[in-house]
Amino acid sequence: MTNFGQTLPPLAALVPFEAAFRHRNFTRAARELHLSQATVSRRIRELEADLGVSLFERHRHDVTPTADGELLAASVRLSLSELSSTADLIRRRSAGNDSITIFTSLSLATATVAPILGEFQRTHPDVNIRVIASNDRVASTDENFDLALGYGPSEARLFTVEFIADDAVFPVCSPTFAAQLPTPVTPADLAVLPLLHVDYVDPGWITWQDVLSSALVVEPGSVKSVVFTSYQVCLDVAERDGGVALGWERSVRPRIDAGTLVRVPDITIPHAGRINAYFPIRTAQNPHAVEFVALLKRVLADDQSGTSSTEE
Repeated sequence: MTNFGQTLPPLAALVPFEAAFRHRNFTRAARELHLSQATVSRRIRELEADLGVSLFERHRHDVTPTADGELLAASVRLSLSELSSTADLIRRRSAGNDSITIFTSLSLATATVAPILGEFQRTHPDVNIRVIASNDRVASTDENFDLALGYGPSEARLFTVEFIADDAVFPVCSPTFAAQLPTPVTPADLAVLPLLHVDYVDPGWITWQDVLSSALVVEPGSVKSVVFTSYQVCLDVAERDGGVALGWERSVRPRIDAGTLVRVPDITIPHAGRINAYFPIRTAQNPHAVEFVALLKRVLADDQSGTSSTEE
């Protein structure tokens, strides 16, 4: 077992070091921490002496991190963030202020989170719920959360990942636009239509390039499309006869049920949208987040069963 007392650097120096790294200035770091500039400077010297390296290059008015300073800062900032999140969770529990923070994409917030919030609140009336709907990637967001929902890779280095459900992807367009399409519609037919695309950096987001290249219809890089930064806006334009968009089944179903969008028949990309739950790996799991995931899996499984029965 690791003896932290022998291997850890001086813990009292880590917060001043992180503040100095962020501000690139000892005086501003001291002001933020309500310490004297001399105290911040002394603690960083103690840290440098313990590690045997210089962490900053000192200039007249500011400091510049060395390569060792950059390396240490990455670990310190991650560790302090995780420690802060865990301490905040414990404080909220001890104060009887139970809460859960859920980070999710805008589309998943609408398709999966919103429909079950009412039921979760009824069974957990004393739990405060905060939902952060964002286009940021789970792995790169600065938001603190107990649970994140997203498409794509496991990111197992940063999170404990739990599979929630699969989500099919298929082309959608307005009924008016669909009436002009040939029967049946082939990938080659789609390649010459106005294609509406969402420019996400999320690696789990299927693109028109993926769809048409996998069908051996186009060369890589040759797909032409109108690009949006919002999935919802992309679907809005499709509703207004603007072209063909890729729809994720669970998020686009309300528009299909309302008749504003229709599926382009004969083309489906099954299991393209793997929905995962992400729990920060170095933070104690919020039990309410675990319960939320269990409810979500149960509801989505029931929903999928109902959809399969209807289609049959």
